[in-house]
Amino acid sequence: MIVNFSMDKISIEKKGKIQGNTEAKNNIKFVDVAEESLPSHMNDQAMINFSFQYGVKYLPEIAEIDIKGHLFFLTTKKQKDELLKEWDNGKKINPELSSHLVNYVFSKCGVLALSLSQQVGLPPHIPLPKIAIKKKEEAKKEEKEESKPKAS
Repeated sequence: MIVNFSMDKISIEKKGKIQGNTEAKNNIKFVDVAEESLPSHMNDQAMINFSFQYGVKYLPEIAEIDIKGHLFFLTTKKQKDELLKEWDNGKKINPELSSHLVNYVFSKCGVLALSLSQQVGLPPHIPLPKIAIKKKEEAKKEEKEESKPKAS
Protein backbone atom coordinates (compact mmCIF):
# COMPACT_ATOMS: atom_id res chain seq x y z
CA MET A 1 0.00 0.00 0.00
CA ILE A 2 1.36 3.43 -0.96
CA VAL A 3 1.44 5.56 2.19
CA ASN A 4 3.40 8.62 1.09
CA PHE A 5 4.54 10.44 -2.02
CA SER A 6 7.07 13.26 -2.12
CA MET A 7 9.00 15.23 -4.72
CA ASP A 8 12.60 16.42 -4.41
CA LYS A 9 13.07 18.12 -7.77
CA ILE A 10 10.69 19.81 -10.19
CA SER A 11 12.12 21.51 -13.25
CA ILE A 12 11.09 22.60 -16.70
CA GLU A 13 13.43 24.00 -19.30
CA LYS A 14 12.31 25.43 -22.60
CA LYS A 15 15.19 25.16 -25.06
CA GLY A 16 13.64 26.39 -28.30
CA LYS A 17 10.56 27.53 -30.12
CA ILE A 18 7.90 25.16 -31.34
CA GLN A 19 8.13 24.83 -35.10
CA GLY A 20 6.18 22.26 -37.06
CA ASN A 21 5.32 18.93 -35.48
CA THR A 22 6.23 18.42 -31.85
CA GLU A 23 6.35 15.06 -30.12
CA ALA A 24 6.21 14.60 -26.34
CA LYS A 25 7.72 11.45 -24.81
CA ASN A 26 6.93 10.44 -21.21
CA ASN A 27 9.30 8.34 -19.14
CA ILE A 28 9.07 6.92 -15.61
CA LYS A 29 12.07 5.17 -14.15
CA PHE A 30 12.71 3.74 -10.69
CA VAL A 31 16.31 4.55 -9.77
CA ASP A 32 16.56 3.05 -6.28
CA VAL A 33 14.65 0.76 -3.94
CA ALA A 34 15.57 0.76 -0.25
CA GLU A 35 14.12 -0.26 3.10
CA GLU A 36 13.06 2.50 5.50
CA SER A 37 12.85 2.10 9.26
CA LEU A 38 9.51 1.86 11.05
CA PRO A 39 8.55 2.29 14.72
CA SER A 40 9.03 -0.84 16.83
CA HIS A 41 5.28 -1.41 17.29
CA MET A 42 5.06 -2.04 13.51
CA ASN A 43 7.58 -4.89 13.60
CA ASP A 44 5.43 -7.19 11.44
CA GLN A 45 5.47 -4.67 8.56
CA ALA A 46 8.13 -3.07 6.39
CA MET A 47 8.50 0.21 4.50
CA ILE A 48 10.06 0.41 1.04
CA ASN A 49 11.25 3.69 -0.48
CA PHE A 50 10.99 3.70 -4.28
CA SER A 51 13.01 6.61 -5.72
CA PHE A 52 11.76 7.63 -9.16
CA GLN A 53 12.42 9.98 -12.06
CA TYR A 54 9.59 11.23 -14.24
CA GLY A 55 10.39 13.06 -17.43
CA VAL A 56 8.76 14.54 -20.48
CA LYS A 57 10.87 15.40 -23.52
CA TYR A 58 9.43 17.61 -26.22
CA LEU A 59 11.12 16.66 -29.47
CA PRO A 60 12.99 17.87 -31.43
CA GLU A 61 14.96 19.50 -28.57
CA ILE A 62 12.20 21.95 -27.59
CA ALA A 63 11.79 21.40 -23.85
CA GLU A 64 12.26 19.02 -20.93
CA ILE A 65 10.33 18.45 -17.73
CA ASP A 66 12.10 16.58 -14.94
CA ILE A 67 10.52 15.47 -11.66
CA LYS A 68 12.32 13.36 -9.05
CA GLY A 69 10.80 11.95 -5.92
CA HIS A 70 9.91 9.05 -3.66
CA LEU A 71 7.03 6.65 -3.13
CA PHE A 72 6.79 5.00 0.27
CA PHE A 73 5.20 1.57 0.19
CA LEU A 74 4.03 -0.31 3.30
CA THR A 75 4.17 -4.08 2.96
CA THR A 76 4.88 -7.33 4.79
CA LYS A 77 8.41 -8.34 5.75
CA LYS A 78 8.18 -11.32 3.39
CA GLN A 79 7.19 -9.16 0.41
CA LYS A 80 9.89 -6.63 1.37
CA ASP A 81 12.55 -9.35 1.23
CA GLU A 82 11.30 -10.50 -2.19
CA LEU A 83 11.21 -6.92 -3.54
CA LEU A 84 14.71 -6.08 -2.33
CA LYS A 85 16.11 -9.38 -3.64
CA GLU A 86 14.55 -8.77 -7.07
CA TRP A 87 15.92 -5.22 -7.12
CA ASP A 88 19.41 -6.32 -6.08
CA ASN A 89 19.43 -9.07 -8.74
CA GLY A 90 18.77 -6.85 -11.74
CA LYS A 91 17.05 -3.60 -10.76
CA LYS A 92 13.62 -5.12 -11.44
CA ILE A 93 10.25 -4.75 -9.74
CA ASN A 94 7.58 -7.42 -10.23
CA PRO A 95 5.23 -6.38 -13.06
CA GLU A 96 2.02 -6.25 -11.01
CA LEU A 97 3.51 -3.92 -8.38
CA SER A 98 5.44 -1.95 -10.99
CA SER A 99 2.23 -1.26 -12.90
CA HIS A 100 0.54 0.01 -9.73
CA LEU A 101 3.51 2.25 -8.84
CA VAL A 102 3.94 3.63 -12.38
CA ASN A 103 0.24 4.50 -12.61
CA TYR A 104 0.41 6.28 -9.25
CA VAL A 105 3.51 8.28 -10.24
CA PHE A 106 1.95 9.14 -13.59
CA SER A 107 -1.30 10.31 -11.94
CA LYS A 108 0.64 12.70 -9.69
CA CYS A 109 3.44 13.84 -11.99
CA GLY A 110 1.43 13.88 -15.22
CA VAL A 111 -0.95 16.51 -13.83
CA LEU A 112 1.94 18.60 -12.50
CA ALA A 113 3.81 18.34 -15.82
CA LEU A 114 0.65 19.43 -17.65
CA SER A 115 0.41 22.53 -15.48
CA LEU A 116 4.11 23.33 -15.90
CA SER A 117 3.94 22.93 -19.68
CA GLN A 118 0.98 25.34 -19.90
CA GLN A 119 2.86 27.95 -17.88
CA VAL A 120 5.73 28.08 -20.37
CA GLY A 121 3.54 27.85 -23.47
CA LEU A 122 4.03 24.20 -24.43
CA PRO A 123 1.30 21.95 -25.80
CA PRO A 124 -0.10 19.24 -23.49
CA HIS A 125 2.05 16.10 -23.34
CA ILE A 126 -1.01 13.90 -22.90
CA PRO A 127 -4.26 13.97 -24.90
CA LEU A 128 -6.95 16.02 -23.24
CA PRO A 129 -10.65 15.17 -23.49
CA LYS A 130 -12.50 17.08 -26.16
CA ILE A 131 -16.13 18.10 -25.93
CA ALA A 132 -18.15 18.19 -29.12
CA ILE A 133 -21.10 20.57 -29.11
CA LYS A 134 -23.92 19.46 -31.38
CA LYS A 135 -26.18 21.80 -33.27
CA LYS A 136 -29.77 22.02 -32.00
CA GLU A 137 -31.23 20.24 -35.04
CA GLU A 138 -28.86 17.29 -34.71
CA ALA A 139 -29.57 16.96 -30.99
CA LYS A 140 -33.36 17.03 -31.53
CA LYS A 141 -33.08 14.44 -34.29
CA GLU A 142 -31.06 12.13 -32.03
CA GLU A 143 -33.60 12.56 -29.21
CA LYS A 144 -36.43 11.55 -31.55
CA GLU A 145 -34.47 8.51 -32.72
CA GLU A 146 -33.86 7.42 -29.13
CA SER A 147 -37.49 7.90 -28.07
CA LYS A 148 -38.94 5.73 -30.85
CA PRO A 149 -40.11 2.32 -29.64
CA LYS A 150 -37.87 -0.45 -30.84
CA ALA A 151 -39.04 -3.79 -32.14
CA SER A 152 -37.78 -6.75 -30.20
